[in-house]
Amino acid sequence: MKVCFYGNTGHFCTAFLAKDKVEDIDFTAYCPSYSGEDMGQVLLFAGQSEGEYPDGWEDHARSQGEKKSLPMKRYEDLGDMLDQEKPDILVVDNRFAERYSAEYMAAGRGIHVYADKPIAVNEEELKSLYRCVKENNVTLWAMDTVRYDPWYYTAWQLIREGKIGKVRMVNCQKSYRLGKRLDFYRERKYYGGTIPWVTIHGIDMVRMVTGKEFLSVYSQQSTAENKGYGEMEIITTSCFRMEDDILATITTDYYRPENTHSHDDDRMRVVGTEGIVEVMRRDGDHEVRLINKDHNGTIPVEQKNPPFIFEDFVNTIRGNGEELLDVKESFRNAYAAVCAQRSADENRIVRMENAKQLFD
Repeated sequence: MKVCFYGNTGHFCTAFLAKDKVEDIDFTAYCPSYSGEDMGQVLLFAGQSEGEYPDGWEDHARSQGEKKSLPMKRYEDLGDMLDQEKPDILVVDNRFAERYSAEYMAAGRGIHVYADKPIAVNEEELKSLYRCVKENNVTLWAMDTVRYDPWYYTAWQLIREGKIGKVRMVNCQKSYRLGKRLDFYRERKYYGGTIPWVTIHGIDMVRMVTGKEFLSVYSQQSTAENKGYGEMEIITTSCFRMEDDILATITTDYYRPENTHSHDDDRMRVVGTEGIVEVMRRDGDHEVRLINKDHNGTIPVEQKNPPFIFEDFVNTIRGNGEELLDVKESFRNAYAAVCAQRSADENRIVRMENAKQLFD
């Protein structure tokens, strides 16, 4: 399988981190996604340059052992790259609000798409892209990476095993260091919003652990005290009502201090009729704690290891993946994020009962 890269603004590196997990795959080319884009991060992960890894990926990248240099060709135009290379997979990681056109171009050529989230920032783009994916029989996954983290995967397994009974409520937290962000974060027309960029990870986790869809959402957001980042929302909150009368909340912020032991402080608390499961960082490492009739929550649960997300993506295309994610899940997560962002922008409750009808 041939793989090409378009842009390097976010989680493209998850493809590089899983390269040695899949056989017969070749990373052949890359292309900047906007004028002046620095493609140094692709070159870094391809072993062609030295430098600093993106904040949050240092340990992952350095744990891969000795890097091999990948002789990837540079193109200046996406269409040229697709026509000349004829890849099986396009990794789309351009500016967040501009992904639709690249995804549509690739899918229309019968190329599978592994795209960073959000895959689209409005309902019209999502509907059009979904039709294109279905008509061309290709697989498109969003980089909903957190469901492939061992701690969240373990919590999900505990819930599936009935350890906390029926899920009734979920609370998620996404807290990041702001650090130095790319300039386009300052403009909504490129950035797309903090909810579809960050909160969507919590949306993915809530849908995963409940197995239910959202019915409505009320979100709020603020750009105040955002350290000069223009239109970027630095804090958001979203409250969801779900099927089976489940309630969920997700908070997001970029206020995590720079001197902390990790880039993120992500947490999840799932309340069930017979217990509670919690995921959070303690002393730098993520832990899973279970409280029910047999466990009092004092001893961390041993974590299970899922496949890498890109590994599962490639294996799914080949027909032997675990499919922890799929096309439908990717689109329903994006749709929930679009609705949550619209709620914050318009300061009103947004209903979304039609996710199943739109993306099934």
